[in-house]
Amino acid sequence: MLRLGILVDSAPKQQVLAQLIAKSGHKLAHQLLLGHARQLVEDENLDAWLVDVAEDYADDLLLLETLFSRSRIPVILSDSSEFAAGSEEHSAWLRRTSLRLQRLRGDINLQQAEPASELWVLAASTGGPAAVKRFLAALPANLGIAFVYVQHIDANQAITLNRMMTNAGSYPAMVATQGLVLEANSLTLITAKDSVELLTNGTLVINYGQPWKGSYAPSIDQVAANAAQIYRERSGLIIFTGMGDDGAASCRIMKQVGGQVWVQRPDDCTSDSMPVSALATGCVGLSGTPEYLAKALGKLVNKHRLTRAAKSPLRVAKNVNS
Repeated sequence: MLRLGILVDSAPKQQVLAQLIAKSGHKLAHQLLLGHARQLVEDENLDAWLVDVAEDYADDLLLLETLFSRSRIPVILSDSSEFAAGSEEHSAWLRRTSLRLQRLRGDINLQQAEPASELWVLAASTGGPAAVKRFLAALPANLGIAFVYVQHIDANQAITLNRMMTNAGSYPAMVATQGLVLEANSLTLITAKDSVELLTNGTLVINYGQPWKGSYAPSIDQVAANAAQIYRERSGLIIFTGMGDDGAASCRIMKQVGGQVWVQRPDDCTSDSMPVSALATGCVGLSGTPEYLAKALGKLVNKHRLTRAAKSPLRVAKNVNS
């Protein structure tokens, strides 16, 4: 949640931005209306300023100049005066402003955390929580991977699922939030309530009020394809038990970019439809029980570490001198 201050030149703009901030899940910490405000507040309690002032505005210029020269936090400047309230142009401006706030949340988080270099998507439906819990319990600690867990489940059960996965192994779970950094050794739960987008900087955007596309919520195909496009050969998809065929389409994308596609062995599933659909694509590289897949992932990570160590300049120099 961002703590925002707004500075505007009219009361209608003040109301519109206040509504936008609330709808985007942020906090309106301070608001100033030019012509009525006498001085700025300090920046310590704010994450950013949102300024909407007409280009030809001539009053209180000293206050504006003071803001731009003194502020040590981001200032998002815009002018919505040319758009008629309720018009498509005004709606498009609101969407752009909301997106800028979403990206700002991620940028601020990145100052405090570093995104993982590798991302694996854990996907499941019917019987999934029990299977994924078995996987996490057998998974070696500190693999340096960020995990995203996409489970077909009612949005109201996210807290229960979060508690179950946190207690399963060495990767504490958290529900996806705006601007969350996908850090190494983390497990992020994607819920059915709002669609989620992975950005190239390793953070998440929650599209509040926008449902998932297609028949499934959350959509495994949407998240896995997004992960494959960003992380490419540093990504992986594991499809556990579940009904339907969600995830099958993204298997092809994952394999095309050099990522891994694994599935829970069908005869070990509560419902084998999702793994069987994935196997039918011919893109699956490994099949096994959750415990087997967990151990295989540990071995794969260790293999990659040894390969990188062998190629490091220090190792090469040592071999040359020996």
